[in-house]
Amino acid sequence: MVYSEDDLLWLQGDDEDAAVPDKDTDIKPRHYGGKAHGFERDANGDDGSQKRVGAYGEELDEGEDEDYDDLDDEDFADEMSTEWNLRKCAAAALDVLAVRFGADLLNVLLEPLKTKLWSDDWLQRESGILALGAMAEGPEPVTWESQGSESDRRSAGCIDAIEPHLPTLVPYLINTLNDPKVRSGSFNLDAEYASWCTQPISPEHKNQFFVPTLEGLLRMVLDNNKRVQEAGCSAFATLEEDAGPELAPYLEPVLRNLVFAFDKYQHKNMLILYDAVGTLADAVGSALQNPTYVEILMPPLLKRWSKLKDDDDDLIPLLECLASVTIAMGPAFLPYAAPIFDRCHTIVHTSLLQYQAYQQNPEMDEPDRSFLVVALDLLSGLTQGLGTALESHIAGSQPNLLELLTICLKHPHAAVRQSGYALVGDMAMNCFPLLRPQVSSIMQELIAQLDPEPKVEFISACNNAAWAVGEIALRFGRDEADFQQWVHPLVSRLIPILLHPKAPRSLHENAAVSIGRIGLMHPALVAPLLPEFAQAWCQALYEIRDNEEKDSAFRGLCTLVQTNPAGITKSLLWFCNAIVRWNQPSPELNNMFQQLLNGFKQHDAVGWAAQVATFPPVIQERLATRYGV
Repeated sequence: MVYSEDDLLWLQGDDEDAAVPDKDTDIKPRHYGGKAHGFERDANGDDGSQKRVGAYGEELDEGEDEDYDDLDDEDFADEMSTEWNLRKCAAAALDVLAVRFGADLLNVLLEPLKTKLWSDDWLQRESGILALGAMAEGPEPVTWESQGSESDRRSAGCIDAIEPHLPTLVPYLINTLNDPKVRSGSFNLDAEYASWCTQPISPEHKNQFFVPTLEGLLRMVLDNNKRVQEAGCSAFATLEEDAGPELAPYLEPVLRNLVFAFDKYQHKNMLILYDAVGTLADAVGSALQNPTYVEILMPPLLKRWSKLKDDDDDLIPLLECLASVTIAMGPAFLPYAAPIFDRCHTIVHTSLLQYQAYQQNPEMDEPDRSFLVVALDLLSGLTQGLGTALESHIAGSQPNLLELLTICLKHPHAAVRQSGYALVGDMAMNCFPLLRPQVSSIMQELIAQLDPEPKVEFISACNNAAWAVGEIALRFGRDEADFQQWVHPLVSRLIPILLHPKAPRSLHENAAVSIGRIGLMHPALVAPLLPEFAQAWCQALYEIRDNEEKDSAFRGLCTLVQTNPAGITKSLLWFCNAIVRWNQPSPELNNMFQQLLNGFKQHDAVGWAAQVATFPPVIQERLATRYGV
């Protein structure tokens, strides 16, 4: 794992090249998908996000080959720096050993690691840092594609065993950020241990570990070497994700550093900087509404915005960044809303016209859908941040934005439909009166998208459609008869999705939430179907963390049980398990739980006691403690 002589030939870590413009070949193409709605889970589930989170990937264009013959010396150096070599094979092997043997491996390697890390030879120190990084890799998340269970996930390597040593290691790593030879590896480790540094253990912990890590990474963000900038900015984005609201007290110096980077960064690192700003907005949320912070951040963003043309690829990551900023700033973003909205509307309209022309003449180059996707996502951000304040903009748009949105829901590319349904759901949540005139035509597309067996590439679009349906149902309310015409078509598609054994967990969850919400509004129409889906419904949502969406869904289920008590009989264990897994149900929901459980017990005390006796002890204990049954 020590750098070889060949490796060293290609290292240029000491170059102060921040003022050297990037070449086009330095920038790999990025392909953007839409936003996917998911939920946070309790400790037993894999972490998602309550907000819709970016679901784009980075990959080479189809058919693009690595051709070293066309590379100059600097290009070749870049390729060699990322090539699979013996050093990286050894690190990967150590990673596998750490996953398999965990703390036992650390016990064997602790002394050799100390020797490496505190060596006078920078090559030895660097290899020790690389080894720590390989050993500290966390568990791989379960993806939609893997559809593995909790037990399928990898163990967390040696990270738990390393944790007692972090009070010594973290100051060491912070100090190595000033070492030009090894600091790149230290970035990755600081990112790996960011969650430990951000723990609110005590003010002393924060001052000793979190603040120095924050300051060290911010220095690297403004380094004069482009590779150090890249590593520092990426590591800082990881710190932002882990720190979350803990960053709020430090927002002014953080923002001033990031804003300074806008004038310093070249093309490639500017893309990473956009991501860091967007991640910061997601992390601190409404704290960004402070007028001082708005005045610091918005001018450089608008300066970049004004320089970029509508067909400039660099506009795409800026639009994505602004989508997060608009949500966080909320009403404070209103002075900037008009030009942002108008440009997004223009991009959507132009993109749809270009695609229409392409369909009429397939010999044309297919237009890039990324502009359309991120424009829709930014409109979603505006909707979440400003709500009904957008009324004048939507009403005055020509052609009307909602008409364009309906066309997007029919787009042949799933990523466009995915972002379209995200915008539908956000408008239902935040400005339903503006969406209401187009709901009839939108519902037809929503129903069509709810395919019980969607192709893999359509799953995210189906997922967002399933979520949007529940938001619309909730906003229609109980009294509007117009929605009743859609109840059966919707439920007849949502139930098979919920029951499908191979559907991704997120799709199960969104289908369950929407069934619950439709049931809350129209229980008489849904309750007869309760026996079909009750167990699967409870299994889909019992691990979701407490939030408003889960609350409304469970109030819907309880309403269905009140309407058709016999419908829950065969699924009573799963129902009770889902009840006791709540941490703090709202007073209204908790009262519904109490009434239902008391009703079961009073209806047949002997039968109830016999059935509860078959439940796992932890469920029996919680039922007795919380609800006296």
